[in-house]
Amino acid sequence: MNFVTGNVKTELSSANGFICLKQVSKSYLEGETRRAVLRDTSLCIAKEQFVAVLGKSGAGKTTLLNLISGIDRVDSGEISINGLSLTALTDHESTLFRRKNIGFIFQFFNLIPTLTVWENVVMPLELNGLCNEAGRKVAEALLREVGLFDRKRTYPDRLSGGEQQRVSIARALVHDPMLVLADEPTGNLDEETGDAIMVLLNRMTRQRGKNLILVTHSAEAARAADQVYELHEGRLTLREGSWA
Repeated sequence: MNFVTGNVKTELSSANGFICLKQVSKSYLEGETRRAVLRDTSLCIAKEQFVAVLGKSGAGKTTLLNLISGIDRVDSGEISINGLSLTALTDHESTLFRRKNIGFIFQFFNLIPTLTVWENVVMPLELNGLCNEAGRKVAEALLREVGLFDRKRTYPDRLSGGEQQRVSIARALVHDPMLVLADEPTGNLDEETGDAIMVLLNRMTRQRGKNLILVTHSAEAARAADQVYELHEGRLTLREGSWA
């Protein structure tokens, strides 16, 4: 079985797990000091699983997502998704893979302020050449599911934080990605709204058979995850009470 991206064909392997990190290390130079964010980290995630990574601010949680999505490059080791080695891709191939296969949800929503709710949601369809009748029906169904179809012509600054995050969830799912990455999705919301967002995100990704990786400092946000890891001093540790 082969995966084709750009002009390069890469052989898929039967790796153990849908998403795999194998002895991944990543560090950054801060002044004259090199700070390790990940140290020889290995992790495999089964298909359709919800995995949460807990860590304090500055622990490297966002870097971890950037590595998994191919936005950033590992210093050493390998990351694969569905058997495809992301570390073997060029920057252009990585961008194409990410655009098609990954949905993102951010702490500060990252909606484009000059676009309406509808225009923000269909943007991944536009980027992937999928903004046809079928794609628009998917976008409409998602906006109805998150309760915001009647606000589709509204601009983001007229929405509450919780409403903006619901738009972000619809946008993350509209192009049918295999993986959703959520970076502190409740970090800019009050507790009640954050709880409602996590219930919605958990339900919508599970119903569609998506993998979800959440990074957060909030144990409450991670409570519905199948596995919970803690990131500390560059090491990922399975949290007690979570299964592996």
